[in-house]
Amino acid sequence: MTQRIAADAGRGLGHLVVTVLDVLKEVLERQALRRLDAGTLTPAQVEALGQALIALEFRFAEIRAALDEIPATEGAK
Repeated sequence: MTQRIAADAGRGLGHLVVTVLDVLKEVLERQALRRLDAGTLTPAQVEALGQALIALEFRFAEIRAALDEIPATEGAK
């Protein structure tokens, strides 16, 4: 029973962390757009930033999939 509770708590905490990171990613994207509009980024920086944001989105998808694989306890969800 303790393992089931720990799994549910871990999944819930994991989803919370991913949600917080999603919000942070949105802030970073908005800041990047402001800098792009202001012309303060070089083309190389724009490319690197775009690649980093894409890689971050893929990593988040992997984390979400891993969290969804944690079995739920009976009565959960």
